[in-house]
Amino acid sequence: MSQPPVDLVTVSREYGAGGSAFAKQLGERLGWPVLNYEIIVLVAERLNLQEGVVRRRDEQPPGWLDRIASTLLISPPESPMLMETSGVLTPDSIAMAAHAVIVETAKSPPVIIVGHGAQYIFRDRPGTIQVRLTGTIESRAQRIVARDGGTEADAAASARRIDAQRQSYVQRYYHHMWTDPAIFDAQFNTGRVTIDEAVRLVAALIESRGARK
Repeated sequence: MSQPPVDLVTVSREYGAGGSAFAKQLGERLGWPVLNYEIIVLVAERLNLQEGVVRRRDEQPPGWLDRIASTLLISPPESPMLMETSGVLTPDSIAMAAHAVIVETAKSPPVIIVGHGAQYIFRDRPGTIQVRLTGTIESRAQRIVARDGGTEADAAASARRIDAQRQSYVQRYYHHMWTDPAIFDAQFNTGRVTIDEAVRLVAALIESRGARK
């Protein structure tokens, strides 16, 4: 069965597995733009927020403090206080804005999109390749330390925490398991396969289908 030319790649990644480096190198090889950290900038512009606010909440589900804050915004009917809530940032606003940014960007392919459940946004879209990068906790901790400094123990703890946040994010907004292997066309353990090798393999797959320039 013939496949349509590829003009969109989604990149799901465990923290520390090298997803950003992979997307950047693949984009450079193909000559395609990458939507990664740019999502934060575009969401901040859309919601008229500082980038730091978006960065702290990016790819995270609402925490218990968020849920309490949302509840406090709902005044009981007998309350004499009137509160203007139309401009209040709700717990899900950033996720909704990120979804809108991703969908809008995909209207002008080709593009590589990193994270944010994009594999489920485009799961039925023709011309899409879904890639996932994983790794042992040891290999990922070493990569995090090489990039950010610190200890491997702290890096491993951060990786587990952020992975859990990303799983919860995908589960909340797309109602699927973040790690579902059936959704991906290619998966790489970057503790055993280098980023360069993964880029070459995915690029070859894309080019074999007549990648859109």
